[in-house]
Amino acid sequence: MGSKNLKGKLAYARYAQEYVLILDKIGAHDYYKVLMKKNIAIISKKNLKVIGWIMIPRYKVKEINNIWSTKNKLDTWLKVELAHLSSLVGNITEKTISEEEFLTIKENVKIDVDRWKEIETETRHDLQAFVQMLEESIPDNSGRWLHYGLTSSDVLDTSLSLMCVESLKEINNYFNILLYNTTRLLKSKHADSNILARTHGKSAEIQTYENIFSRWIFQLRRAYDEITRVKSTISHGKLSGPSGNYTTNTKQNEFNALQSLGLKPIRSSQIVSRDVYLDYFYAILKTILAVEKIAYDIRIYSIDGINEMAEPFRKGQKGSSSMPHKKNPILTENICGLSRLYKSYFQTAIDNCLTLLERDISHSSSERIIFKDSAHIACYTLKKLNEVIENLQCFPENAKDNCDKYTHKVNSQFEMNKMIKNGISRKESHDQAQNKK
Repeated sequence: MGSKNLKGKLAYARYAQEYVLILDKIGAHDYYKVLMKKNIAIISKKNLKVIGWIMIPRYKVKEINNIWSTKNKLDTWLKVELAHLSSLVGNITEKTISEEEFLTIKENVKIDVDRWKEIETETRHDLQAFVQMLEESIPDNSGRWLHYGLTSSDVLDTSLSLMCVESLKEINNYFNILLYNTTRLLKSKHADSNILARTHGKSAEIQTYENIFSRWIFQLRRAYDEITRVKSTISHGKLSGPSGNYTTNTKQNEFNALQSLGLKPIRSSQIVSRDVYLDYFYAILKTILAVEKIAYDIRIYSIDGINEMAEPFRKGQKGSSSMPHKKNPILTENICGLSRLYKSYFQTAIDNCLTLLERDISHSSSERIIFKDSAHIACYTLKKLNEVIENLQCFPENAKDNCDKYTHKVNSQFEMNKMIKNGISRKESHDQAQNKK
């Protein structure tokens, strides 16, 4: 189908206003990768239905993109298949593949992405197509041992765990930079300056900038610790077969293979239970909640009439096409917007924990999106918040003015306590302090 013809078809399918360009054809031309505005969509040739989205370039993070790329995914699948075969070779009590056959596979196996996609158009099963493609690359019949005793999810979920761990490592890296720069705020020249503490949006007490920065740091550290912890709790895989009952493969073979990959076995059905991966999403949720809180605080502090902090506004930057004076907090607003998106991903991850008996694939379609995009959002928001923190503007003179303006109110606690110490009842002390003009 030519691009002009497809454009007409897309117009009929109500995609005309967003259609820009066919980027390429996928597999045996059953799908098209289409640029629609700033999104890249996978369009089914048969019914022109959008069947998947790729994280838009605006919010992509290179390291995460590499981890979840098709190339790395297939390389990881192959790594799992080879680890499994290696464990079979080492099993001397139940001989299957010989060492010579394993070496033949290891030395000759190769990934042909085009061939994989071609086979998948027929099988409509990505892992089965992958195994067939690998077997074709082996010069003799040694390839028959590929995937021996396994089911698709043995490879898919074990690989998923490996890619999740790699993603968490990258999130940690972005976290390290942000924590370093946020901690530096404690030594800034404004740290000891007074600023109003506000509860319910109302003046409460006099505090310092350092009090605010410290709370930010401790929330970030709690999230960082969770990311670090979860790298261990999700380091699980399975090679236990179609229902998790070790019908063909043995527990020892599974243990040996997973250990070589840095993973541990876990009791499972056909799939690794999705509550295991919920830890991944919860760790990222704590990250998102931390960066959202800090970003939201800075937005509030930058409101006209408060003006106690602000994100950087760079030379040449414009806040509005119609109001030249505007300096909008676009970075922190951007972070808050992506935080909302992530929360919907977390809810999806919760819903995915429920599957039919030993499994169904109701979780599969959404997981193709939420696993990688969650890591993108985490790294992107950490990166953007770091830009804000590195160049955070503090206005202690405005903070002092606000403190002076409300001194008579925020001193009410001291007035009440003074009266209590002088023997007046707490109720009377509270009433007098509250009514003092």
